Amino acid sequence: MNYQFIRDLQGSPVAEFEMGSETFSQWFTQELGTDKSKMDALFNAIQQLESRQIKEFLLQGDDVNLLLDSYEVEARSKILDVDAPDELPEGTELYDQESIAGCGLEDFTGVLESWRDFVSSD
Repeated sequence: MNYQFIRDLQGSPVAEFEMGSETFSQWFTQELGTDKSKMDALFNAIQQLESRQIKEFLLQGDDVNLLLDSYEVEARSKILDVDAPDELPEGTELYDQESIAGCGLEDFTGVLESWRDFVSSD
């Protein structure tokens, strides 16, 4: 999973992930941002997952939910939870490639640590 962290013109942190992982861009930039209490909660949940104290952890966001288990992390746009119209033409598939992304828990932990370091530096 390739990514980079930059600052926009106002100095706010922005996460840019490669194609196929765009939902993580939105989640890190808009849902997590610089919220240290959310970061602490995530690191605590990761420790509990790794020690098998819990089976999964869900962090609900405004637009994107983050679901962690002891192996994987999934960022899922809430737009996917909206029911599709019943009268779509047969064979029609909704495009969701930019609305869901996943990775391994270990990879996510590394990205989260890098994000924490990035937003903490000024």
